[in-house]
Amino acid sequence: MNNWPKFLPHPTSWAKGFALSISFWLIISVLWPNAYYYSYRFSRTYWYTIRNSDFQAVIAFAWLCQILLFAFYHWGVTKVAEWGEIRRHNQQPPTVSAWQHWREGIIAFLTLPAGILMGIPAIAIFMLPVNSSSGALISLILGTAIASAYLYHFRFAKLLKILFKFLGIFYADLLKIFELLLVPIVSGTPFFVLTVVTAQIMPKQLLPLTTFLLVICVLLSGIVGYAALQYWSAHLVNWAATWWPADSPGYSRLQARKAWKHNKTATSQSFTRHTTSWHLAANDATNLIYLNFISLILAFFGYVLFGDLSELTQTQEEILGLVAVLTWAALWHFWGWRREVEIARGKPEAKKSQSSAKKKRSPNSNSPPANPVEQELNQLKATTGMNRMKPVRRSTQPTPEVPQWYVFRSGEAKGPYTKLQLWEVQEITARTKVRREQAEWQRAGEIPELGAYLTQK
Repeated sequence: MNNWPKFLPHPTSWAKGFALSISFWLIISVLWPNAYYYSYRFSRTYWYTIRNSDFQAVIAFAWLCQILLFAFYHWGVTKVAEWGEIRRHNQQPPTVSAWQHWREGIIAFLTLPAGILMGIPAIAIFMLPVNSSSGALISLILGTAIASAYLYHFRFAKLLKILFKFLGIFYADLLKIFELLLVPIVSGTPFFVLTVVTAQIMPKQLLPLTTFLLVICVLLSGIVGYAALQYWSAHLVNWAATWWPADSPGYSRLQARKAWKHNKTATSQSFTRHTTSWHLAANDATNLIYLNFISLILAFFGYVLFGDLSELTQTQEEILGLVAVLTWAALWHFWGWRREVEIARGKPEAKKSQSSAKKKRSPNSNSPPANPVEQELNQLKATTGMNRMKPVRRSTQPTPEVPQWYVFRSGEAKGPYTKLQLWEVQEITARTKVRREQAEWQRAGEIPELGAYLTQK
């Protein structure tokens, strides 16, 4: 297959493209038109509800089926490949996680709409000489299959992953902005109710003072709400990290979050004494102040550009609202989130400890440490009256280890790593599959020299 033309999809891409197209259009042909309803003798009660719905519901049903079908296809092909590997090499191949099967279903689900849109020209060409319904079905299958094969060949799923990663960041920023806005409202509700109840009996001269006190109380209650949210979210992450499957997406991120100072100290400190939660709450309150300040500035510019805000058209309101949302999201992404990560990880404390350690070092701290054997010999010579002492030589630095270890995770080999990186970066356990260079895959617990580098989980 090394000489396979680069512009032509690989046989595996053709197989995926045809499987995707055939399974989708055959499901639609079974549910539509009426001839298939009687010829296949399905349950009339069940199919009657689907067939009396609109055509969009049938397409959505067939589209959702691709997740289950392709997960099943990948599981079946994996089992056949494992059987062949055992028969050929007489050894058990690496275990494929359940997430790998479901990932194929999700990729097929996301690839299908693009395959149909790209296949429209081919579908139109194939359907020109066709008059029968069966011929039209074949044209639909061929057109969509060709487009889907090229999408699989050029790794359309990788492009979707990059796109969804960007959308995921934007979605997370929006959720954080909603949290910054809603937490003070929820926590400040008692103060709002108290203000409404006492508004009739308070003199008008005290209205500015009561408004100021209301804002201060809402801000302070919001800080408490932020701290509580941060504190209990640390417990939630720690709990999820204990049962989250190692081969599922997000596992490494959960384990990294569990190792942060914010999550480690949450298990041993109460809410009122948990300093990182209060520092994070102060960071959230600072962002809330910035958001309100930015909204006032945008309102001013909106008034200058568009006139009275009450006279804005719907399009002008949408433009101003979109600008405000993008500005808030950018502020949180480039400043608030980075500051939050520094607080949660405990970076400032780490920098202080490093700087204090550097101050305690001697000017010659860059030189290698003294040889302890020669130091002891000099002490013995001094006690026995020998004045001539052998100068203490500095021990040579150990030769750095060459990365030569690979880890099998998420269906692929990752590396190379040193043994220390296996412990620090990959956090290998006794069950993790590893290998040295091109050797066979083994569990880390079966390799004696890795015994000191296993993470106990």
